[in-house]
Amino acid sequence: MTSLYIWLRFLHLTGLGAFLFGHGISAGCSSALRGRPSPAVARAYLGLSQWSYRITYPGLLLLLVTGVGMAFAGHRWGSGWIWAAIVVLVAVSVAMGALSAPYHRARDATDDVVLERELARSRPGLTSWVGAVGLLLLILLMVVKPF
Repeated sequence: MTSLYIWLRFLHLTGLGAFLFGHGISAGCSSALRGRPSPAVARAYLGLSQWSYRITYPGLLLLLVTGVGMAFAGHRWGSGWIWAAIVVLVAVSVAMGALSAPYHRARDATDDVVLERELARSRPGLTSWVGAVGLLLLILLMVVKPF
């Protein structure tokens, strides 16, 4: 392997760490919102979750850019596992986007009734499971490279 590939892998794992750290903040906030705290506390959690995007999305961007770079540097585009990983990534992203919609609507709510209604529609357990299973599938594909 070339030294470029090794550096790309290092940056890929760094992006993963940043993504998981930022996303962990958001997941923790969604779990804390399960207890239906007061509207002021709920807004604080939602604000912290939104703030965590400053870590999450740069980490995701670094993951994507270095992942594509490694695919080119390692001549992996002909491998089935990389295409399966892309499908899993897109599917999990779409699912997580749909599952996080109540949090976004709650964050943007101008009154407490709408805030409570949207938080009642949230599904933090399902959201966590979708993210965890997706992450495990991606790790499995990248480590085992089954096809």
